[in-house]
Amino acid sequence: MKLYFLWLYDLYNSVMDHNKNPLRHIPDPVSRMWIMTVLAWMWCIAFGLYLGSVIYMGVSLVAHFGIIFMIMFTASVFYDAENRGDSWLLALRVDQLKSRIKENRKQLNKCVWDQDKEA
Repeated sequence: MKLYFLWLYDLYNSVMDHNKNPLRHIPDPVSRMWIMTVLAWMWCIAFGLYLGSVIYMGVSLVAHFGIIFMIMFTASVFYDAENRGDSWLLALRVDQLKSRIKENRKQLNKCVWDQDKEA
């Protein structure tokens, strides 16, 4: 379960990290955040129109704001933990590497050279 959340965090960084997404070319980080907020509002409006009700648009805006806030808060906690080198995040990364090593070993064990068939 922990590795799943770590995978979600890495997925989040690939999209929302201002150093990795296409908005990284904008020099002002406040402008980047404003653009991301406007995009979130536009998605809320699009989903509200898709559902066919203007009533749900306001609820959708509030809900998206809450979700975006929690995502940003969680990402900032992970970012601070990564910069400080907290032990719990290091332990998660070690678990992630161990699981990758196990998967690679399983793949290597499946690849067996049968000399009788090959010769």
